[in-house]
Amino acid sequence: MNDGQERNSAFISALNKRVANEYSVLLDSLSIRNNVVYYWNAWKVEVDVDDYSRAMEEIANYEKSGRIERPKNRFGHIRFQKINVLYFFSVLIALAVFHAFVYIYPESGLLKAGRSSASAITEGDFFRAVTALTLHGDIKHLASNIFFGGIAVYSLSTLIGTGYAWFMFLVSGFAGNVLNAFFYGSGHNSIGASTAVFGVVGVLAGLQFFEKFREKKMHAWVPFGAAIGLLAMLGSSEKTDVLAHFFGFLSGIPLGLMAGRIYSKHEIAGKYHQAMLMFVFWLVIGMSWASALIS
Repeated sequence: MNDGQERNSAFISALNKRVANEYSVLLDSLSIRNNVVYYWNAWKVEVDVDDYSRAMEEIANYEKSGRIERPKNRFGHIRFQKINVLYFFSVLIALAVFHAFVYIYPESGLLKAGRSSASAITEGDFFRAVTALTLHGDIKHLASNIFFGGIAVYSLSTLIGTGYAWFMFLVSGFAGNVLNAFFYGSGHNSIGASTAVFGVVGVLAGLQFFEKFREKKMHAWVPFGAAIGLLAMLGSSEKTDVLAHFFGFLSGIPLGLMAGRIYSKHEIAGKYHQAMLMFVFWLVIGMSWASALIS
């Protein structure tokens, strides 16, 4: 319960509309004039300034009696997860080291073997949808993806854990590259982790949408607008594969919705499961590159 005053009215904040109505019924029973309003992004009970002190006292006594059932935040347990520094930086460093190796030893043919080729993927070389995420055109391309990807994955890690965040990065990037390949059909090649970066943005948007859907349906669309704005801002240069970004973002949304669905009912994945997801992350990348080099 918070409070505030403006002119001849005073406002008593409530946790939600139901609690505000409960306060209102209490004040009605005490012949204190009031009105339930939605003001400054919160539900409040408006009373006359002269009645404010008495109303606050009565509501405080009412709360102490235990008759106010304080609603639990269904998503409270998925906020502010501790970042696993090893998991987080290992991927970013690996991307930088691998980029250096690829260009120091161009004769290795890794760019050609691992790029996302639409014709190859549609013919069954799905490993390319993973290997392409680890390749970059130049240092600027790499730095951009490490910077923005790091921000996106860090944000997601604080919600669902670092292992799970990188796993979502991989899955959404893979799905985005596959959708992009089937859209083009042939004659299109691409590389870069940006598809997965936008996949994580999609996961964040989907997760946020699910969290707010029941409380404030209108505001639930705000994350989507912000994500689309980011998509337009970061993905509109000539050399940018805009459709790959779009498909990555699109692939991330259902993953975010799925995570929201799971974590609205279950606890966040613990250290063991986070470690297992990181193991799967590296295993899939390793097996994908093994397939690329063998084929």
